[in-house]
Amino acid sequence: MQHFDLCPETSMPNQSNALSKEFEILMSFGIKANQRALEGLISNFGSDPLTLHLLGAYLKRWYAGRLNGLESIPILNDPEVKYRGLRRILAAFQLKLHGTSDLTLLYLLSLSEQPVSQQALQLVFRSTLLKRWLSRHDEYQRFLTPLSRLNDKHWHWVIENLRRLQLLELEVSDEATYLLVPKPIRQFFYNELITKQYDVFQQAQADIARLFEDNIIVGLDTKRLNSSSKSATTSLDAKELVRELLWKKDELNHLCKNLSALRDALAALRQHGDSLKQGLSSLNT
Repeated sequence: MQHFDLCPETSMPNQSNALSKEFEILMSFGIKANQRALEGLISNFGSDPLTLHLLGAYLKRWYAGRLNGLESIPILNDPEVKYRGLRRILAAFQLKLHGTSDLTLLYLLSLSEQPVSQQALQLVFRSTLLKRWLSRHDEYQRFLTPLSRLNDKHWHWVIENLRRLQLLELEVSDEATYLLVPKPIRQFFYNELITKQYDVFQQAQADIARLFEDNIIVGLDTKRLNSSSKSATTSLDAKELVRELLWKKDELNHLCKNLSALRDALAALRQHGDSLKQGLSSLNT
């Protein structure tokens, strides 16, 4: 079982200019504190820029920059002191995002060291959700369920939220939008998933691998498409593949909407059945 060594790729700043840089990071998020309080933050969480960016984003998002939000950040008792501040703030994000599509997406993206195409990601996991719902209900299907509520607009909102929280990096090109979780963050959520939900980890890893198969990526990244003569040797072939991919996406969108409607209908039918049972019970008594 592979575990990452959680270690940001940033060095400690020189003491001479450290505080000014650290203050700038925290103040850029509108943290409401005097110099002494800011020094206390830096003392408690460390001077790593990524950690301070995450801390600032966390306090801004849920506490309007007020320091009373520090009470919601877990105190970790693990023996590893190094980078404990980073792990604390990531654990706080994990608690705040529990049960959301944001956290599900963050876990999935943490399984890839490479940037992931947003379009391919939607295609693969909508397909997986549909197959799982129709065939079997298991822990992986329940893990992916928050993604089933997302249409294209909601996907955009979730991705933008993760970006603003400093948890996700975006690379936008003419062909596609690529998503990448910074390495120290990726290592934390990778370790969390493999440790606490190993069966889910294995199945999610297999789905992530599908993202980099030619038949998924080829329609999204024209650089790869042009270099992969096996699947597309002319620009006409490339356009056909893009059209085919978009058709598959539209079909999956349609199926997911029908699936959602069916789920609502079943819930209504179940509720109606419960009402009938209650009515019959009252008549018998």
